[in-house]
Amino acid sequence: MDAFFYNMEHIMMEERKETLVELKHIHKEFPGVKVLEDISVAFYPGEVHVLLGENGAGKSTIIKIISGIYQPDKGEVLIEGQSGAKNIREAQQRGISVIHQELSVIEDLKVYENVFLGREEKKSGFLNKEKMIAECKRILDEMDVAIDPRSPVYKLSNGEKQMVEIARAVSQNSKLVIMDEPTSSLSDHEVQSLFRVIRQLKKDNVAVIYISHRLKEILEMGDMLTVLRDGMKIATVPVSTVTEQKMVEMMVGREISQFYYKAKAPENKELVLEVKNLCSKNHFKNVSFQLYKGEVLGVAGLIGAGRTELMRAIFGADSYDSGEVFLYGESLKGLQPKEIIKKGMGLIPEDRRGQGLLLEKTVRENTSLASLKENSHSGFIDFSWEKREAISYIDKLRIKTPSDSAIIKNLSGGNQQKVVIAKWLLAKSKILIMDEPTRGIDVNAKAEIYELMKNFVEEGGSIILVSSELPEVLGCSNRIMVMREGYVTGFLDSAEATEENVMLFASKGNEEVVYE
Repeated sequence: MDAFFYNMEHIMMEERKETLVELKHIHKEFPGVKVLEDISVAFYPGEVHVLLGENGAGKSTIIKIISGIYQPDKGEVLIEGQSGAKNIREAQQRGISVIHQELSVIEDLKVYENVFLGREEKKSGFLNKEKMIAECKRILDEMDVAIDPRSPVYKLSNGEKQMVEIARAVSQNSKLVIMDEPTSSLSDHEVQSLFRVIRQLKKDNVAVIYISHRLKEILEMGDMLTVLRDGMKIATVPVSTVTEQKMVEMMVGREISQFYYKAKAPENKELVLEVKNLCSKNHFKNVSFQLYKGEVLGVAGLIGAGRTELMRAIFGADSYDSGEVFLYGESLKGLQPKEIIKKGMGLIPEDRRGQGLLLEKTVRENTSLASLKENSHSGFIDFSWEKREAISYIDKLRIKTPSDSAIIKNLSGGNQQKVVIAKWLLAKSKILIMDEPTRGIDVNAKAEIYELMKNFVEEGGSIILVSSELPEVLGCSNRIMVMREGYVTGFLDSAEATEENVMLFASKGNEEVVYE
């Protein structure tokens, strides 16, 4: 730790006495793996305390220890000066709420039922639905979120589901709210609504633990910052004393000289994919574009622009009403995803855990998933082929896993995403649709995935990159297609693309549609 940060941390500890939650010399191990080593950090009322680190640095384990899911092997947890919670229920009773990165809403329940789950209001022994609906509406209105409390949750977007989780935490009158990647699925408007909620929590003297890989958010909302690396604390400092570059250096332990990797645009425009006037009611209208060999085509736009729905339709996962998709000059109309995969296209979905992986299966089984049939004999899996290829891609893509037989759900987000990419490389895909490929992934894993993308297109592949992070689109794409409310509003070459130009097209009205 820098001497400056070390001295500053001890001065701050002397100045502030009343902690809400404090971890003292916490150690935690799982079989053969040290997860946390001698972690000491304090969280104070009315402060936003950011936990920053790569996936696997120990952030989630700290959350689980504070919220009573895990108990430390050594060390002490104090909540308002008393011993820590023995289980989740006790932690909740003592004022600790957690908004997890992976959504935990119950899809078949209504919004108000999710918000008051386990704390239902009753009147004369019966559920007081009217009171819960009214209170839920009040909370959502204060958050500036237009969601009907009576709506079934399965009808909501991922961003809206996240706002329901946040509403549930706010409704509990918590003393500490833990937010794990809360903005990963939110639109810009929803992000600003969340920030207003956080500012109000601070005014109400509530402590907030905030986890995010979006460094700009940290600089905007954070008060204190604790950086973790490989289960150890690097420093605890005021956010006002660091820059984005300093945070990256503290997180990875070295300076990252290159972050985004952009392949050279192809000189000879060999058309590989063409979309003509594709329409789907309520999702997208008259979408036309071309994709060339050796190119990364970025797709930008605000949440609700129809980008994910368009990509799923191109891949054959969803139907569309009119228009046509041509792959190497051949129409894909009426084909199923399994047939499109055989023709050389792969989809890395926005929701990798829900749609891109079999979480209870191994790294090996997930890697071979799209290639099993072609490499089976008389209906039997060639296990030697499967193991050999899995180990090969673990090595090629630098996937951090104990072995090819590790269960995929236990890997970090970045390594899970590498397995999804390995699946399509093994399937000999020549075109990859990558929908939010680095969402919820730490800065080091992002750089590795950008490098994989660059290598893929330089070897003759083509990528459609859908991302809500403008720096990512600008940093990796040769051309950018911008969408708004289901329409294509413009195309930009990388030389002319800036955040301002992209946002100009993203905010255009539909009467200003521009076609390539």
